[in-house]
Amino acid sequence: MTRSFLMMTAILAIAATPATAAAPAKKASAPPPASTSIGPKQVTRAEYLGDFQARFNAMDANHDGVLDSSEVAAAQQKELEAARAEEQQQLEGEFAKLDTNHDGQLSKAEFMAAARPIQLNQTPQQAIADVDANKDGRISLQEFEARPLANFNKVDANHDGVITVQEVQAAQAAARKR
Repeated sequence: MTRSFLMMTAILAIAATPATAAAPAKKASAPPPASTSIGPKQVTRAEYLGDFQARFNAMDANHDGVLDSSEVAAAQQKELEAARAEEQQQLEGEFAKLDTNHDGQLSKAEFMAAARPIQLNQTPQQAIADVDANKDGRISLQEFEARPLANFNKVDANHDGVITVQEVQAAQAAARKR
């Protein structure tokens, strides 16, 4: 008896969870005062159980006090259809935003206009300042090669001028430890 009750509770929780997120149970109470902020609120055990009982009753199509597999399947199907409808509505809204001439089709220009512009992280002056060791406002070949050469030398553990697969793997392992 206890095992079947626990299984039924698990089925109810699984079946009811999406419903809670998508459409909270409606209560026949007066609207909250205008000064009440919307957010988490205190819930009594009776209110909590009442919400589950209402969902159970809505799922119990033949009103026999138990849920069988067809009723659970029907509830799942209903939730799936509601989720699909919501997703469809969101996609249609996004499409409408992109379809600026409202012809029901996205032109290449409309599609491309939705792309976020690619921007540089630094101005040219900032890029030069990062590499310009002698601060003369220009980058010499020696300055340009300094960081990559320093990285090469870190990986080339035996300093023979050749980076082996083992040295790369060791450097990667050391970087993961940091």
